Amino acid sequence: MSEPVVLIFGAGANVGLAIATKFKQEGYKVAAVSRTIKDDLKKVTHKTIASSLTPEEVQKAFEEVEKELGPPNVVVYNAYSLSVADGADPLSLSLSDFLKDLNVNTSSAYAAASTAVTTFTKVSSTLPKVFIYTGNMCSSLVIPEVFSMGVGKNAMAYVIQTAAETYGIKGKGEKGFWYFADQRFNDGASVMAHINGEAHGDYYWQLVNQKTQGPWNNTFVKGKGYKKFEPELKRDVAGMMQLIQQAEERKGEL
Repeated sequence: MSEPVVLIFGAGANVGLAIATKFKQEGYKVAAVSRTIKDDLKKVTHKTIASSLTPEEVQKAFEEVEKELGPPNVVVYNAYSLSVADGADPLSLSLSDFLKDLNVNTSSAYAAASTAVTTFTKVSSTLPKVFIYTGNMCSSLVIPEVFSMGVGKNAMAYVIQTAAETYGIKGKGEKGFWYFADQRFNDGASVMAHINGEAHGDYYWQLVNQKTQGPWNNTFVKGKGYKKFEPELKRDVAGMMQLIQQAEERKGEL
């Protein structure tokens, strides 16, 4: 029988470490990728990879983990990059800082998501297949000082929603269930820097054990689980050729 494997990108001292600890306690083989590997992380993992999290390094991490531990059936992308901008002049942020943040928050996260789809096809049907991206309120709130991170988070929200609709709902999870997870206060306000690592570990474990695709925009409260705050950002799913045909049929209205 295949053993469950979790691959965590961005395994820092708070959320990443807590997720690794929780999944090891639950019997998972744990692989963690982080810019810095500390002793606390080594104690709760079976494999660690030091990485600057370029898209190429993310793809290579999957290869290393699959070779040594087996294909990961759970992938958590918890890494982020933040360059603080002038709140009164946010677009004065340098292009190099903007691209640095976009690379970690979006490009490398997409590399992880894309590679996970292929990897999930190698996972035993007896194991859950889940991809979780650690989001934040930038998907529903404009914060000028952190706008570059907001751009990246919003881009990945679209990726996660697309994957949830395509693979999670329509595909019934054969290529995974997909979540954009975001911890909140009980009234829906952002927890900002007061993110609780243990709450993430416990809740991510709950998400992994769901049998169907839940809400892709998965806002949750410590100790209470999923709680809906903003109206669901509902986008209809349509094929490109279908839209082209519809537009062709209606062009006389223009």
